[in-house]
Amino acid sequence: MSSEKFEEKVYEELVRIRELLERLARKELKEDLEKIATTKERKKIWVLCDGMTSTSDIATKAGVSQRTVQIFLNDLQTRDLITFEKRGYPKRKYDYIPSDWEVI
Repeated sequence: MSSEKFEEKVYEELVRIRELLERLARKELKEDLEKIATTKERKKIWVLCDGMTSTSDIATKAGVSQRTVQIFLNDLQTRDLITFEKRGYPKRKYDYIPSDWEVI
């Protein structure tokens, strides 16, 4: 087996393991999110935390003030649910949006 094929198989297995772990954690993550994402606006902010949308654009798209976004992002960061890979561009640590959220 060539090293390229081996690496491909390892990658595929890692993807399967990640999917399994996400399924196992989904209920707990949803419960944690719903404790703080209590409004449609907060849910929309969570959805928009994609690492490519700035906090000012999130505020505009969610229909709230930039300060409101900052407060919610602080809550998310305190709970270790988001990161800032680039300043002012929040990113969800878990690519999970509950299917029953009607936000966009």
